[in-house]
Amino acid sequence: MPARLVAVVTAITALLLAACGGSPTGAAPPPSYDPPTGFGAPTGNLFGGSGTRVFGRDAASLPAALIGTAIWGTDGGRVLRTDSTGAEVPGPAAPAGRYAAGKPVATPDGAVLVGASSVVPGSGTTPPGLAVDLLAFDAQTGALRWNAPTQLPWADRPPAVAMKVAGVVAGVAVLTASTDAQRTAIGVDLTSGRVLWTADGVAVDAVLADGPAGGTALGVATAPGESRAYADSTIVGLDAVTGLRRSAPPDVLRAPQITPAGPGLAVVSGRTGATTLAAPSASLRFVDARGATVRTVDVGNTYSPPRCVWDEAATTVCGGDTRVFAVDAGTAAPLWELPDPRANRVAPRMTTAWHGAVYGTTVNGPLVLDARTGADRETRPGAAPVLVNAYLGLGAETSGVAGFGGGATITPAVR
Repeated sequence: MPARLVAVVTAITALLLAACGGSPTGAAPPPSYDPPTGFGAPTGNLFGGSGTRVFGRDAASLPAALIGTAIWGTDGGRVLRTDSTGAEVPGPAAPAGRYAAGKPVATPDGAVLVGASSVVPGSGTTPPGLAVDLLAFDAQTGALRWNAPTQLPWADRPPAVAMKVAGVVAGVAVLTASTDAQRTAIGVDLTSGRVLWTADGVAVDAVLADGPAGGTALGVATAPGESRAYADSTIVGLDAVTGLRRSAPPDVLRAPQITPAGPGLAVVSGRTGATTLAAPSASLRFVDARGATVRTVDVGNTYSPPRCVWDEAATTVCGGDTRVFAVDAGTAAPLWELPDPRANRVAPRMTTAWHGAVYGTTVNGPLVLDARTGADRETRPGAAPVLVNAYLGLGAETSGVAGFGGGATITPAVR
């Protein structure tokens, strides 16, 4: 590596370390790029080695979040906060007996939310039970601000319980605890830390704003004992504040997925009941907070509809094996699509989108597209991360067996 590039990377790393607690208080933060279109040489690695229990390497399964210049995550029941080298910064710790899991979520008031589960001891003829907590940490210090516990109507070993903080709307955070056969959603008031409601049999995937003080928790209802991946499931809308049922799309799907597509818009996708081995049939539609269908997309004959990512600004980008397209995050109006044979342009494999930029790869390597137009914005960004913010990219490394065990590579934003 040229000496000049080494010096640049070293300086960037030092700045990131300083902002993440590696130097005295008051050190200048590193430069920010909103959105970044270039990444430097890797500065660290997360979830690598034999000690990790993280096996997924894509954006959906990676239990990590980029919050400022720090990386928050969960691994093996622990809550982690690291700097840009992957070195842990002391602070966050779940209460004794809690097994933390899932992707941390930042809130507007400077907290980081994490779900955790624990065993409720049995007594006599009463078997052990299961409790879940929503933990709120301070993003700056890592200290635990509060936790909201509740007992579930079913039990399992905490390491087998997946936790998902679906999001925050109208001052309420929605958490789902689930196994392959059971699931319960929980609404927690962020001001009081009080559990407002629970919905057994429902896994909430997204929360949508509905006016200045309202919201919808959009999720999936599957019969107890049945697997969401294979059994028929229905889409459910819940009032985020009260937990009462609201209107929802009338879809009956297998392996349904719901992802945010804007502040008040979501993507609902999955396999339809007409799917057979010889004739796959998938569905993808954009719905609003009232459950109304805004737009239906033809995804062709496929078992797996495209994965959609809201860029947390104005655009949602959807990508599959051979196609990438974008829609407006407010109206779902189509913006662009690739491939474009007339322009001699191929479709990249999208990794993520953030603040007007789309990250991905083609046979030519990593690239960045403009989210509103689909035009090439940067053809040599240096990396195609699966998580991005103004300071860092977190990429999926494919070393190891089938991409497992290689960890996730940390790359600093440089332009």
